Amino acid sequence: MSSLPRSTPESVGISSERLGGLVEQLSRLDSLNSLMILRRGKVCFEGWWKPYGPHQPHMLFSLSKSFVSVAVGIAAGEGRLGVRDRLAGFFPEYAGCVADERMREVTLHDLLCMASGHAACAAGAMRSDPDGDYVRGFLASRLTYAPGERFCYNSGATYMLAAVIRKVTGLNVREYLQPRLFQPLGIVPGVWDCCPRGTNFGGWGLHLTTEDIAKFANLLLRRGKLDGKQLIPAEYLAEATKKQSDNSMNEAPDWKFGYGYQFWRSAHGFRGDGACGQYAIVVPEQDLAIAITSCLENMQSVLTVLWNELIPALGDGPLPASPVGHERLLATGAALSMRVMPDTARRPVPRQTFAFRANAAGIHAVAVEANDDECALTFHTDRGVEQLRAGFGSHRVGVFQLTDTMAHPTAASAAWVADDVLEIQSFCLDGTFRDTYQVRFGDAARPLSRTSRCSLLRPLMPELTGA
Repeated sequence: MSSLPRSTPESVGISSERLGGLVEQLSRLDSLNSLMILRRGKVCFEGWWKPYGPHQPHMLFSLSKSFVSVAVGIAAGEGRLGVRDRLAGFFPEYAGCVADERMREVTLHDLLCMASGHAACAAGAMRSDPDGDYVRGFLASRLTYAPGERFCYNSGATYMLAAVIRKVTGLNVREYLQPRLFQPLGIVPGVWDCCPRGTNFGGWGLHLTTEDIAKFANLLLRRGKLDGKQLIPAEYLAEATKKQSDNSMNEAPDWKFGYGYQFWRSAHGFRGDGACGQYAIVVPEQDLAIAITSCLENMQSVLTVLWNELIPALGDGPLPASPVGHERLLATGAALSMRVMPDTARRPVPRQTFAFRANAAGIHAVAVEANDDECALTFHTDRGVEQLRAGFGSHRVGVFQLTDTMAHPTAASAAWVADDVLEIQSFCLDGTFRDTYQVRFGDAARPLSRTSRCSLLRPLMPELTGA
């Protein structure tokens, strides 16, 4: 199964005009990267906000957790583990590291439904282990509540589930799922980032394309069955997607309906989700699956639009064909684009170089140049020389790393926001990171600054002081 089937919206019970209005509303949010809507197993809308595109794997952040849950369910179906097994029993070599006796009672069920007994995410305790041993860091951490007593969102708990999968199968979650989930779905997964000991982070770090997410959501909608083969045990999936923990203490409406096994209950159906709006949404009562990637600071906003605009528009049967409406919808999808900085007056400047005092990022200097069409920042760092190019009134696409742990495909546009201030806005095409650089030609003390948004789990650039 290499790709999902496509259909017109009318054939699956929704008008192209209503879908067009939905997409226009979603385009006002800041900002969607991609959207794919399936009804009755068929894609009735797909769009990418250029220069995001269909073939670029995207960071999933905590949407990765739902794939770990599926791995646990498959492993349970193979008899490799039981959901009620105690965590400590999988790691007897760490028995002497347990500092809180209640940790010995924590079960995989507790980890799955985010009720391990912690009052805060254990990832900090894991990272603080002096040898980078996240398993030891988790097992040595202190609990505030009895296991199973209280919901607390905990990426460390998901890491431990990934560690259990590796322990009982000898494979990382990504490799374990290859023949069992990814290959049958026609998914070629991107990287899944690892801890210092080489175990997939589990709670974050997986990269997939939008259609990969859509295939996963559609499989969940089909109760784990593909072409007559049960890929995910149906009994496990039923438990995983129902309320297992009370999360009513949360503030946002769609984070109050209960938590399953690494899945959230929603106002409609359930979902896997990740920071800044990475979604696999499943609404069984409407035979609906939705995949979204985005860089949203308000994750509730996109769900609110979907519930208010899409759900009421779904009909029970097919609608009369609307060729004109469908053509308009296709044109709307093709025209989607990330915002570009306004095309203000342009000011070519000769190449100027600013040197910086010693800093944690190892940035020694930046050379700035601009012509009528574009500008460039050329950074000289401990690692070498790299350049960020930005268009005036358009995006320039390249590859850029600077202070990140890896290089990212990046798009950037620029504008003069004052006579002597050049501003560049850039974003990563494989994720959510969004940066604003300002070059202040009249400020010798602080000629360059960068502010960042949607930059979870990312090293930030220190303040740079002119030498």
